[in-house]
Amino acid sequence: MNYVKIPLSRVGVIIGPKGETKKRIEELSGCKINIDSEEGIIEIKSKNENDPLKNLQLISTAKAIGRGFTPDKAVQLIEMDYYLEIVDIRDYVGRSKKRLATIRGRLIGKAGKTRKIIEDMTNADLAIQGHTVSIISDLEGLEATKVAVSMVLAGSEHGAVYKYLESFRRRKR
Repeated sequence: MNYVKIPLSRVGVIIGPKGETKKRIEELSGCKINIDSEEGIIEIKSKNENDPLKNLQLISTAKAIGRGFTPDKAVQLIEMDYYLEIVDIRDYVGRSKKRLATIRGRLIGKAGKTRKIIEDMTNADLAIQGHTVSIISDLEGLEATKVAVSMVLAGSEHGAVYKYLESFRRRKR
């Protein structure tokens, strides 16, 4: 049995309308989910002890929904060879709330431009919430996305980040 804690504001998202999302996740993973909507704690019981990977994929899926991804994007972690990575922005900026907001703004970009470019070039999905940046991607895209995000968080010029992404895309072809 495993437990995952998610923000209370995201509990409804993991349940879904009439419990549909929860049911879909249970069917895909072969696990049983119990949700404590008072505490935001999700209990995961594996029905199939022979496949511990499904348990881990379900934990990642619950974390992804908790970090702001839509259930459709999060279930990619169960269905395909996709991975979740959560980067703590505070590792780059410390505890300053003002600095956190500034860096988060740099990562999103004007009208979401920087975020969209990173997503488009790496084929990844980003969720920027609170003090974290969460990434869902295949292994190849995950590494490139982590590098690009780290570059922005560390203060690199956007142009340098875009050049790196261009070279990644050329290598991928």
